[in-house]
Amino acid sequence: MVSLPIKMKRILLPIALMLITFSGCQDEESTLPPSRLSEQELETLLFTREEEKLAFDVYNYAFEKHGLPAFQNIASSEQQHINAVLSVMASNGIADPLNGTTDRGIFSNPTLQDLYSLLTARVNQSLQESIKVGLLIEDMDINDLKAGILETSNPQLIQVYSSLKCGSENHLRSFFNQAQIQGVDYSPEFTSQEEYTQIVNSPRTSCQTTN
Repeated sequence: MVSLPIKMKRILLPIALMLITFSGCQDEESTLPPSRLSEQELETLLFTREEEKLAFDVYNYAFEKHGLPAFQNIASSEQQHINAVLSVMASNGIADPLNGTTDRGIFSNPTLQDLYSLLTARVNQSLQESIKVGLLIEDMDINDLKAGILETSNPQLIQVYSSLKCGSENHLRSFFNQAQIQGVDYSPEFTSQEEYTQIVNSPRTSCQTTN
């Protein structure tokens, strides 16, 4: 079995990313407004953009491998998550580190690049292992989004991270249901056992446009 890193570590991207424009901009004199975010807020937002793509890419890979509709459905929701983060980035004058690419398995963050390889290797093992991967990704996302909320007082960031966290909790519930059907056991690696149990045993909730 392929092992995962004990603890995810965010890789700080250059602060200069705040000052460049999106590659798709046609007017050379038209630049995005300067970012109002702190260095830590910027780092978290850029990480979140790629973390959401990680989920999208892995779930689409798992669907193609095993054909379980839950992977395709949740991947569709992950695309909404990506769009929500990109919208916040655009409004803050932050360039996309991936330049809008939708190519599967491509990341600028080396930690997420390595994690994609580890997770897809696990997906290749079996459907049951793929469900564990889904649980792990959502477990990790919830933990990271909680941290993102706590580190900022920016209302826009709090709103988008809260909405994404709500969506990830719904995804966790969906994968937990699949785990029960498939006889899969999963112990949380990022959230506490108490929080994990509370989430999976609570009803699905409405998360505006990101669930």
